[in-house]
Amino acid sequence: MDIFRVLSRGASLKKSKQLVTDYALPSGQKTHSQKKKEVHVEKEVDREIDFFKTNKFKELAKSQELKDEEEEIDAVNDIEEEEEEGEGEGFEGPSPRVKTEEEAHALRKSYKANVTGDDIPLPIGSFEDLIARFKLDQRVLSNLIDAGFTEPTPIQSEAIPITLFDRDIVACAPTGSGKTLAFLTPLVQQLKTSQRKGLKALIISPTKELAQQIFDECNKLTKRTDVKTAILSKSLSGKLKNNIVKKDKFDLIISTPLRLIDVVKNEALDLSTVERLIFDEADKLFDKNFVEQTDEILSKCSNPKLRRSMFSATIPSSVEELANSIMVHPVRVIIGHKEAANQQIEQKLVFCGNEQGKLIAIRQLIQEGEFKPPVLIFLQSITRAKALFHELLYDRLNVDVIHAERTQVQRQEIIDRFKKRDIWVLICTDVLARGIDFKGVNLVINYDVPNSAQAYVHRIGRTGRGGREGKAVTFYTKEDSVAIKPIVNVMKQSGSDYDKWMDNMTKISKNEKKRIKNGQIKRKDISTVPKIVKQKRRQKTDMIEASKKRKRLELLEKEFNEKQVIISDD
Repeated sequence: MDIFRVLSRGASLKKSKQLVTDYALPSGQKTHSQKKKEVHVEKEVDREIDFFKTNKFKELAKSQELKDEEEEIDAVNDIEEEEEEGEGEGFEGPSPRVKTEEEAHALRKSYKANVTGDDIPLPIGSFEDLIARFKLDQRVLSNLIDAGFTEPTPIQSEAIPITLFDRDIVACAPTGSGKTLAFLTPLVQQLKTSQRKGLKALIISPTKELAQQIFDECNKLTKRTDVKTAILSKSLSGKLKNNIVKKDKFDLIISTPLRLIDVVKNEALDLSTVERLIFDEADKLFDKNFVEQTDEILSKCSNPKLRRSMFSATIPSSVEELANSIMVHPVRVIIGHKEAANQQIEQKLVFCGNEQGKLIAIRQLIQEGEFKPPVLIFLQSITRAKALFHELLYDRLNVDVIHAERTQVQRQEIIDRFKKRDIWVLICTDVLARGIDFKGVNLVINYDVPNSAQAYVHRIGRTGRGGREGKAVTFYTKEDSVAIKPIVNVMKQSGSDYDKWMDNMTKISKNEKKRIKNGQIKRKDISTVPKIVKQKRRQKTDMIEASKKRKRLELLEKEFNEKQVIISDD
């Protein structure tokens, strides 16, 4: 719903020009889809101001669903009419905004882009440039505008033309800068114009949540097109294995590595036809936990025309070396600093002394009015996440917890509730640190210091997305004196304020970095329960266990005696 259109209803208008509102065309000049859109906006307004959730709009829900299908058909007809009109008039689209190397250099300088490689394509200055330069499909452009994307972000300006020129790409841009759209837009255009049948593209994501988000965004761009996309869920995996769904049904599949490998091993998918392979969160997919799986996927994609793309907010040197070994003349795109965080995020370090001090620090944030929901809190383990959840429940906060022990359905439900603001505070492990787009998160708290600079950048990147401002607070104790050093370096590169004495901290060694990354820092339990209460609970538990043990022994002794009696009688 466009709130600015609603607020403009009382504006003065020139009646001589047949205007009905200050943002609208004269009613006689409106297309059928524009009129329907205005009616939809009015209904949205009425629904939004129905604060007490009366039944008035519930009754309209079923009829609205039936109308949606008719509206889609009408919208397709409108687009087809516009395309026919455009063809009749010899429509070629507006001339590109960026035409020369000088203009490209000025544009790249404005958003601090470092682009290297051979024969680098010019960036785009607007989405309309794609019509003139690449004959972008009208439906794809219409879907972009309908989804609220009007101007390309820096990473989109660079990555879209590079991909449409059939080049391999390694792209690094801050969190929340529109990387998903940067690889989906050219991909949908390429799939739309491809004449070949069968699986043409793969998008690999390290987590199911991120894969689902990419799939949802992809659906927005493929609306009213014939591009067939799917997320490789457990259900679809089973259908492919049992040949209920044909292996060549989809043009694009989005998946996590293990599930894809499982399906390929069962010969339910053929990856030799894949021409586009995209790694989202590439640094995670090429680290020691995923690299074997990623390598196996690459070996199955044997098409000589295969084009590879890597996207992430952090690309370490080791990942770049791997990229150069598997790619053909890749173009390297870095927006801003390679290891820096989003500059829209205000970063802060808070020394808490010990574990009890962290709980006090959270309660202090609440008292001082800095704890503004929605809030994300990150911890290093599932045990600690559960413990903090129970502690904050006692404070009567609207809180929930998400981690790897919860089922996929539970995790998705919690994410949806958090996005709808039904949950104010979400406690999580690093399962949600990457890629997930929570719009409007005001505060990220690192309750435990992350184990690397990359993990820190991705965690705090859940706030400050899409041009909004955000805040990130990291708690640290005496145990974190070494682990805090990479965090300080990120803050320096991002231009954030920090205590100047931290400049004198010795540089972290390779062995220290490896030790922090491989093993979690041992921490005391999260609890405000007094020691004497804990001791009484332990005594009670021990007494119950001793009683159960005694009863088991008595039962065994009784059974033994009964058997002895039977033997003596015989």
